[in-house]
Amino acid sequence: MSDNEVFLSLIGGAVAALLGGLLVIPIRMVLRATDGGDDLGWGLLWIVLMIFSGIVGFALSAKWVRKRHSDKTLT
Repeated sequence: MSDNEVFLSLIGGAVAALLGGLLVIPIRMVLRATDGGDDLGWGLLWIVLMIFSGIVGFALSAKWVRKRHSDKTLT
């Protein structure tokens, strides 16, 4: 991968991780969870969602970048 492709893939993974971490908000709203002062469970859920969505976002953006910006040369 070229530097441009790696950069775009990392940006895609970071954006997907942030959006995945924000999924905690609607989950808490649907479950009508109250804050009991111990955010360990919700914090771990937030971290797990960020990790998984970041990995998936990186893989999908890398696939998209390779298809769209391939230079057709062997290095």
